[in-house]
Order: sequence, then C-alpha cells, then structure tokens
Amino acid sequence: MSYWRIPFMLAAVLNLIAGIWAGLIRLGWDLPVTPIAVHHGAIMVGGFLATLIALEKAIPLKRNIALVVPVISALSLLMTVPGYYHTGLFFLIAGSVGLFIIHAYYLYLHPRDLSIVLMLLGAGCLIVGSAMLTRTQFYPASFPWWMGFLLFTITAERIELSKFLPVSANAKYLLLSFLVLFLLGLLIPFHGMGKYLSASSMIGIAVWMLKHDVMRIGLKKKGLTRFSSISLLIANGWLMVNGILLVFMPDTAYSYDILVHSFFIGYTFAMIFAHGPIILPGVLGITSKPFHPVLYGWLFLVQGSLLMRLIADSFFNIGWRKLSGILSGSGILLYFITLVVLVIREQHDVKAR
Repeated sequence: MSYWRIPFMLAAVLNLIAGIWAGLIRLGWDLPVTPIAVHHGAIMVGGFLATLIALEKAIPLKRNIALVVPVISALSLLMTVPGYYHTGLFFLIAGSVGLFIIHAYYLYLHPRDLSIVLMLLGAGCLIVGSAMLTRTQFYPASFPWWMGFLLFTITAERIELSKFLPVSANAKYLLLSFLVLFLLGLLIPFHGMGKYLSASSMIGIAVWMLKHDVMRIGLKKKGLTRFSSISLLIANGWLMVNGILLVFMPDTAYSYDILVHSFFIGYTFAMIFAHGPIILPGVLGITSKPFHPVLYGWLFLVQGSLLMRLIADSFFNIGWRKLSGILSGSGILLYFITLVVLVIREQHDVKAR
C-alpha cells in the first residue's frame, strides 16, 4: 500500500461526509452547521466526485504536479465556511479546469482514444456547470451540466472497460449520436425544449449499455464481477427512468428533488458501487479487488432508500423523506467503510504469509 496516497483519499471522504451532512439538513434534520446545506450539490459534485475522479486519473500519470488537482477540488469545501464562499468557488472552478487539463494531457499521449475524448468533454461540462454557479448563484442552472460531466465520464469508463467486446462501428456511432444529443439538449437550453433531447439521449444511452456493455457477461459470473454487473444494471435502469421522468413527470414541489436524486444517487452512486472495489485499491496502490457479499446489503439499502424518497416526494411525506436521507447516507458510508476494512484485512493476510 502507498501510504502517502491516503491523505488524498481522506480529502475526498471528508467532502463526502460533509455532502451527506448537508443533504440531511436539507431534508429537515436539525443538525449543527446549518449553512452548509445550501451547498450540498457543489460539495457532492465538485468536492467529492470531481476530487475522486481527479485522483483516479492523476495517480497513473506519476507526476506530482497532477496531484495538485484533486487537492484543489477538495478545497472547494471552503465555500461552506463563513467568509470563504468566493474562495471555495474559485477552487471549484480551478479544480474543474485542472481535471480538463489532465484529460487533455491523456489525449496528447493517446490522441485517438475515444474514451479520453469523452472524458475531456465531461470535464468541459464540469467547468461550465461550475462557472454557471459562479455567475447565477443558482444551482438548477448548474445541475444539467454536472449531469453531463458524470454521464460523459461514466460512459467513457464503460467504453474503455468494454473495448475488447465485438461492438460494431455503427453501434459506436449510435452511442456518440446519443451523447451529442445530450449536449444539444444542454445548449438549447436544458430547462426549455432541451430537456426532451437530453432525456431521449439518456434513455438511448441506457438501452445501448444494456445491450453492448460487458455487464451482460458479468451477470453470469460470481463474486465481485456479478456484484459490479448488478450495480451497473441498476445504474442504467435509473438512467432510463431519469430520462422518462424528465419528459413525463408533472411539475410539483418535489419534481426537482426527484430528478436530481434519481440521477445522482440512482445512476451515479450505483456506478460508484460497481467500480469502488477496483478504484479504491488502485488509488491506494493495491492490486487486490476486495469483495464481500455484505456489499449487496449496502447497495440495496441505498437503492431502496432512494425509492422511498421518490415515493415520499410524490406524496409529500416529510417523515419518509427524512428517513430516506438517513438510510441513503448510512448505506453510502457503510459501503466505503466496508471496502476499507476489506482492504486492510487483505493487506494483513498478505503480510501474515
């Protein structure tokens, strides 16, 4: 294990805890540090997810300067500290630009790699979303662009992992057309007619992945491979649902909450659960891929609590909304705690031999 990497991972985890804390306050829980609730979205996307992705991409470069990027992204948490809001916003944008530069460098090294091009576009969406927040101070203006950041990044990862499958050129062009459609939806803009284009794109990408992704093979296997494939299946199911909701869901008090969390908890965190046993050891410099069936418990807890939240949103049930937040946050934290315990146990077993 490369112990010098642990502080970088802890920086991402600190943002995750802060983001969950802020989310619970938004749901109505009476917790300290109330002002943090306003920035729940920025903490989770810029502070946690962007930091984690930047760390994953910076370490393989083996250049110390690249490690500055995840540090900068993590420091965007400063926007939650009284008097440091604009400083935090600066770090949010600077971290976004840094991630874009990292992907640009990868593209320089591998100029014809489609997955890197898509990651670069995703980082561009992160920059725009962060800049929109700076200009408008209005999170719904940033939300579609942050969706684009994760959709492009995750799709790129799946293309990279499935590159040895016999996928035809026409099928790849179809996937690219769906991604272009999503971008067009953002530019029209998203909160007008654009949402119909982006929704069609999400449904199309989900169907494409269900047909062509390597998870189809993994479902027939056991252990970590099967767990990851089930997580991927759930994630793409939520991506399809999110697209359908975007088109047909009536405009109610909690419509925004339903759309945001069906994407960021349903799609994004199911994807994180699928890749976590690979990403965490890789970031820490460990070759093992830890797995235990208890991970299924945390996966289903998070996804079940999301269903509870969407039902509560639909029927304006405040009590269920609050409970769903506790269950979701607990499931996410317990998942990462379990991974850490499994990694430590495997390292201990290796030393004992």
